Amino acid sequence: MNTKLLSVVLLALALAGCAAGVKRPQTVEAKRPCLSEREQVSSVSVSLTEEARKKALDNLKFNPDELLSHVKRGLEANNLLNGAGDQPRPHLEVQVKDMRVRSNFSAVMWGFMAGADSITADIVLADDAGKELDRFEVSASYALGGLAGGQDSARMGWLYEEFAEETVKELTKQQ
Repeated sequence: MNTKLLSVVLLALALAGCAAGVKRPQTVEAKRPCLSEREQVSSVSVSLTEEARKKALDNLKFNPDELLSHVKRGLEANNLLNGAGDQPRPHLEVQVKDMRVRSNFSAVMWGFMAGADSITADIVLADDAGKELDRFEVSASYALGGLAGGQDSARMGWLYEEFAEETVKELTKQQ
């Protein structure tokens, strides 16, 4: 009986080890813009809030350029990024508010018990004049560990990729 209970607990912990989601402020859903092949963004940027800049000093493995690269690739893969043309297009900014990255030792030795690696950011869609068209929060976390989950490239790659996927889903109103 103890073996079955332990198996169920371990399975539940494994499934809860990785998560991502979107939070929206209470707004009228009908006014929310939706990106498509005809409604694209002209550019994407990543910035860090003041609090995130302070946290970045303790989270040296967090790479805003790598996060930007993943978000751009996600937009390009869905034909949502186009800087060319005469038509004005909105700009997308990823405003990182919080991040946490475990050390390799903590990730390998303690796994989920050492907490999760995480990224939380506001996604802001603004027109040429800087008027905000849309805003929502995306968060992603990765808590698995062990030898596979302890590798920085595996953990951070999954985290950046999941963050980008959630961003694209929300921008295109996918479920």
